[in-house]
Amino acid sequence: MTGDNALRFGLVGTSGHASRVAAPALRQSPDAVVLGAVGSRPERSADFAARHELPRVYGSLDDMLGDPDVDAVWICSPNALHAAHVARCAAAGKHILAEKPLATTGRDAAAAIGAARGAGVTLRVGYQHRFRPVHVRLLDLVRAGAVGDIGLFRIHRFWRYPYYDDQDPSGPPSWRRSAAESGGWAINDLGSHLIDLMLWLSGLEASLIGAALASQRFAVETEDTAALLLALGGQGIGIVETSAASASPGSRVEIYGSAGWIRADDTFTGAATLETSAAGDATFPAPAAHAPYAALIADFVRAVRGQRGVGATGEEGAANVAIVEAACARPVWRRSGA
Repeated sequence: MTGDNALRFGLVGTSGHASRVAAPALRQSPDAVVLGAVGSRPERSADFAARHELPRVYGSLDDMLGDPDVDAVWICSPNALHAAHVARCAAAGKHILAEKPLATTGRDAAAAIGAARGAGVTLRVGYQHRFRPVHVRLLDLVRAGAVGDIGLFRIHRFWRYPYYDDQDPSGPPSWRRSAAESGGWAINDLGSHLIDLMLWLSGLEASLIGAALASQRFAVETEDTAALLLALGGQGIGIVETSAASASPGSRVEIYGSAGWIRADDTFTGAATLETSAAGDATFPAPAAHAPYAALIADFVRAVRGQRGVGATGEEGAANVAIVEAACARPVWRRSGA
């Protein structure tokens, strides 16, 4: 969109998510326009601008942040750089949509939140799965009391790597293999979304009871498979299962409580089904390509304009970081077989 009311974005990052998702989604959005991007080298920024037909080429992050036409920045850099990039964007007065995770440590997450708050800019974290219609319906059911007090919440999603045809089947890029740079591979790449949905749908605070981590198929410093056991609220139990190594018949969300239960299948890809103890079954058609991201962008634009939304705040992102950091630092079981 090129209208006067469009929010004007710059991108930090020129590969992976920035190229595959962020730039196309912004170009298709009626609420936003993307001006340019900055990568690790100037030639990458120029190539990215040419491939995505962007009007501006930035030689550095300082160049982009110094552009008064840039209203907001979508941060798609490696995980360990997110918090520092949030701070730099905030200091320049830019609103910030940060890819998950917000940071790789709780300290850095708190610093990112403080930087945005001190600068008076909007900070949101890119948990786009909140915007899938089936997940919105799950939220409505839980808030309406369909399950009562939550006793057990289980969420399962495996996505066997490579996720896309253009990715190296031998394993993820080097920064995802590194514990310092990624803060955890599958647990952040996939599991972070599951943790976010569990916290958002349940409305409960969570703390880690224990984590089992394994590198079963890929030679990574962190893990390609993770299972987490969480304490939800005062007495609920949360179970998170994720893997980039193993096959699975599909994703599943299960919520069991004092008044009923909910089970939803394939809510992350394709057509989803939802079943409850009281209301029977429902089917949700597969969303259009980039539809969850379109909703994420629209929600972010509303937040920048002072309207309420459902996008993940910095504080919600920090709660997620705390669980992942604890799991990686103190697993009750860790194995490497790759």
